[in-house]
Amino acid sequence: MPKSNPYKKGSIVYFHGDRADKIFVLQSGAVNLTVNDIETGEEINDIVQTGEFFGVKSALGGYPREEIATVLADSMVMTFTVPEFEAFAKNNPRIVLKMLKVFSTQLREVNARLSLLTKDGQTDPDNGLYGISMFYIKQRKTKEALYVLKKYIEMYPKGKNIENVKAYYAKISGGK
Repeated sequence: MPKSNPYKKGSIVYFHGDRADKIFVLQSGAVNLTVNDIETGEEINDIVQTGEFFGVKSALGGYPREEIATVLADSMVMTFTVPEFEAFAKNNPRIVLKMLKVFSTQLREVNARLSLLTKDGQTDPDNGLYGISMFYIKQRKTKEALYVLKKYIEMYPKGKNIENVKAYYAKISGGK
């Protein structure tokens, strides 16, 4: 059975990377979802509105959380397990339609951003992989940065960013 839980201003509902086994609906108050843009590293904030679900994609997909959910004002948040949410959704098709609209909008936004990264319908994986490596370097995620830099070197030995990639790889790996 879903439970209503109070959260104080400044508390965290969940952190980026947490196990995603719960789905939440904001009953009152304010919650902010914060994620870093994978291309720019820029922080993106999304305020959850009263009555909205959050944490759905990660929980239903069985993936770790992609964002941090921070309470902006004293709030009441209803918490569902995945089976509870599935039973709830089964009996409330209106909720499923609302979520489909949200996911459709998000998918359109992803598609629009992807279109900006492509030329003549062709993606530039060389720049894409390089951009991902720069994101991890800026985030000081050494393990991930080294992995992506190594993959770049393997996949694009004559790539337009190869000199920078080799320099970053040598610096981060200590010349290994």
